Amino acid sequence: MRLANIALAACLGLTAAGCQKPPPAVPAAPAVTPLTDAQRDAARETLTAHEGEWDCAAPAPFDKVTRRLLVEDAEARVVSPAGFPGPVVIGGATGVTVFRKAAAGWAGYMIDPISQVQAVRYGPQGLYVITKVVREGGGPLGLALLPTGGGALVCAGLATPEGLDVPAEHPEFVSLSMDPEGKGALSAKAERAEAAPLWFRYETQDGGATWSPAQTVTKPTAGAPDLPAPDQRKVPPALAREIAGA
Repeated sequence: MRLANIALAACLGLTAAGCQKPPPAVPAAPAVTPLTDAQRDAARETLTAHEGEWDCAAPAPFDKVTRRLLVEDAEARVVSPAGFPGPVVIGGATGVTVFRKAAAGWAGYMIDPISQVQAVRYGPQGLYVITKVVREGGGPLGLALLPTGGGALVCAGLATPEGLDVPAEHPEFVSLSMDPEGKGALSAKAERAEAAPLWFRYETQDGGATWSPAQTVTKPTAGAPDLPAPDQRKVPPALAREIAGA
C-alpha cells in the first residue's frame, strides 16, 4: 500500500503529459500483393490490342491491374515542378503514359504506346514530355504538353528531316526553349554512320501545340537556354496504391 502511494505521489509530481498513456500505435498499411506474371502479361496484351486507338487528349480506360503495371514499373517517376498543379506520374511498362490528379481522382493518359521518354522540361505554358519511338529500330521525336492550367493534353509529332538513313539516323533530343508568349524551339541532333552529325531545329509559335518542319542548322552554340528539367523521383508505394485505386 505504501509503495502504491509513493508511486501515485511521484506521478502527481510530474507534468500531466508525463502521466498520460502513450498514444495507440498506428497500424501499418497492409502489404499489397504483387501482380502475378499472368496479370502483367494480360495487362500488356490489353495495351497492345488497343495500340492504334489511344487519344492523347482523352483519359484512357485503364483498369486497376493496368494502372498498377504502369505506376509500379521501375521507370515510372513522380514529377512535381513548383507552380504546376501536380504531381504527375510519367512512365509505364508499355509506351509513355501520364497520370495526373483530377477532381474525380487520378486520370491516366496514353501518350505513345511505341515510344519512351527522352526528356522532361517545364516552362511557362506547362510540363513538356519529349518522347522518341523505339520500336523497329527507332523513329521520330514527339512531344506532349500538359498545360499549367489543367486543360487537355496536347500531343505533337516532330517529323524526321529528309535525307537521313532512317531508322538508324533519327534525331535525338538536345534542348527545348520557350518564352512566356509561347514562341520557342526544339533542337535535335542526328548521328550518322559515315558523315558528320546533323543538327536540326523545330519552331513553335503556340507553346508547343504545333511545330514547323525540321530546319537544318549549324551546331547550336548560343541562344535561348534549355528549359529546366524538374526533379523526378520513384513513385512511392502509397501513391501507387492511390493511383491504382487500391
